[in-house]
Amino acid sequence: MTDDAFISINEMILNACQNIEKAELERNNKLLKTWRTTLESIRSNAKNGENLGTNLYTHSRIIDLKNDILLVEADHPAWIQTLRLYQKYILTGLRRNVPELKISSLAFRLRGTNAELHSQISEEKARSEIEERVKKEEEALKNFDREASAFKVESNNTELVKKSLPKSLQETLDRLKNEILNDEK
Repeated sequence: MTDDAFISINEMILNACQNIEKAELERNNKLLKTWRTTLESIRSNAKNGENLGTNLYTHSRIIDLKNDILLVEADHPAWIQTLRLYQKYILTGLRRNVPELKISSLAFRLRGTNAELHSQISEEKARSEIEERVKKEEEALKNFDREASAFKVESNNTELVKKSLPKSLQETLDRLKNEILNDEK
């Protein structure tokens, strides 16, 4: 093999990091630092002096931010419950220190689950697909109603309206009717 077939590790890292925007990276770093400082500022009234905020930080992590909702993962339901208790405090700290992200609420998931935040685009796409399906079903119902009205039963007798049936079908039905009536006699 020639040396041209190999890429140095430096080139690989540069190629991988080339698509990352510097401003977005700085915003994410600021969010992570603010997350840590906000959580670690939570103090407990425990007599042993344990810092509840440090424990919250070590047992949780930020997963995603979509539609102004911050998805947080915790490794036990008790930590999720504790985060919910301090949710208003956490949101206030994040909004003050990272106002450009406009975080409106927190969502939680248990570590090991695959819960995700869905984007607005996928919801709109799903809504349009459902609306399209409803339109098709309504059109099918209208067609069915039109076809069914062609076979209305007269109120005085139980014969089909002859003028709405195709001639060959009407002849076949008349023949069957006569055969049945003749067999009964």
